[in-house]
Amino acid sequence: MFKFLKGVVGGSGTGIKDLPYNIGESYPSSWGSWTHSRGTSKVPYLIFLIGNCLVTIWDWEEEDGSAVSIFLLSGSSSQDGHLVAGRNGVKRLRTVRHPNILSFLHSTEAEVSDGSTMKHTIYIVTEPVMPLLEKIKELNLNGTQRDEYFAWGLHQISKAVSFLNNDYHDTNDFLDILILFQVHGNVCMASVVVTPTLDWKLHALDVLSEFDGSSEVSNSAMLQYEWLVGSQYKSMELAKSDWTTIRKSPPWAIDSWGMGE
Repeated sequence: MFKFLKGVVGGSGTGIKDLPYNIGESYPSSWGSWTHSRGTSKVPYLIFLIGNCLVTIWDWEEEDGSAVSIFLLSGSSSQDGHLVAGRNGVKRLRTVRHPNILSFLHSTEAEVSDGSTMKHTIYIVTEPVMPLLEKIKELNLNGTQRDEYFAWGLHQISKAVSFLNNDYHDTNDFLDILILFQVHGNVCMASVVVTPTLDWKLHALDVLSEFDGSSEVSNSAMLQYEWLVGSQYKSMELAKSDWTTIRKSPPWAIDSWGMGE
């Protein structure tokens, strides 16, 4: 019995260790190299204590019916540039909370077999959403109804961007409230998803960075990973990695370009 429990807790068998969700069908589109899949929550099969550690064994076949979205990003090496940027996205999504930004539920990273090779994969689990492009096709709206829905959706995304650019707060080790100007750096159709209630939410935070206009240099994700952003969504300054000009601009300048495109 102990051997069996050790094998299950260690992640053998079906399923991925530390991912208590079933991965379903993937959507045709997603941002960047991420894959966006439907998913459902798994049911705990057995919960017990080993010392001071609470251990949960999941029933990999049973579902509790709770819908989620699961985003996957894979690379041949743990230091693959996409994965490094993806880890930034996980960290940001976990800590940023706003009604118009995708709600984070869970994340893990695992080395999984892809036939003859092993790949490093990041998994992010969120509230259930659909890519904006797919939802637009599904709704097939026309005329005034379409225009009003697009206007409402853009309003929701503008509120998310405004929050990041102007109102994001954090705390330091002394619990002092800090106002940190954030730049999403990647506002585009692919970085927007839609909830079952048809609300638009911003995600794809891989290049999200603090904006410090007083710094002479920048090692921010926005500049390190600007190659992830489609050329049509980059301002001229970002395309040139021109930090001297960027830092003299307001925090919302780069994201405004993406909103306009």
